[in-house]
This record gives sequence, C-alpha cells and structure tokens, in this order.
Amino acid sequence: MVARTKNPLQPLGELESAILDALWDAGDLATPEVHERVGVPRGLSYTTTLTVLQRLAAKGLAARRGGGRSHIYSAAMTREEYAGKRAGSLAAALVELGTSGVSAFIAEAGRLDPDMVKQLRAQLRSRR
Repeated sequence: MVARTKNPLQPLGELESAILDALWDAGDLATPEVHERVGVPRGLSYTTTLTVLQRLAAKGLAARRGGGRSHIYSAAMTREEYAGKRAGSLAAALVELGTSGVSAFIAEAGRLDPDMVKQLRAQLRSRR
C-alpha cells in the first residue's frame, strides 16, 4: 500500500476561491472590503467572510497584517504560483497511487492538445 501525503494542497471551495480571486484582483483588502465584494452579494454574514479569510491565512494562501478592528489581507502567492503548486500536488497524488494513478492520467492524456503532449514528452526526457 502506498502512503498518502498528509496535507496535500486541497482544491478550494467556491467561497474560498471567490475571496482569493478578490485578493488577487485588488491586492490588499481590509476585512470589511472583502465582505462587501464577496460576502454581501452572497448574503453571507460578516463572520462567515472573516472565518474564510482566517482559514485562507492558516492554509498559507492569504497573508494578514495589521490589527485593531480590521486586518488587511492579501494573497500570499500569485495565481500562477498557486496553479503551479496545485498542479504539483495533483501530480504527487497521482504518483502516490502508483501505476493505477499514472495509467489513469495517461488514458486522459489522449484529450490533451498535441502541443501540450509534445511539451510533456520533452519534460519527461529531460528528467531521465
């Protein structure tokens, strides 16, 4: 049996994604600003928005600074960095599944753009 990674980078929930998108789009936002942009249109309470911000910070996806009544949040990494880390996490999970995980990927790879397949082949060759 293959051991699983204890804390792989999990996919984000819809609300986490929306809040992180707001941080990526705007840069620094105070908690009330995040709530106005994301929470209010969804009919969420302020505390729900705050909880999600705190969880994103705990996951290392949002940075928090300041104090007093309101903290300032920003994305801890760019969209591209997050996508790269997420892709790496998914690839590691496939490898941990052994041949069945890699076989499943290869079966799906038939749907990839031919140029992407060429890039993948080149990357595999460079790692040998």
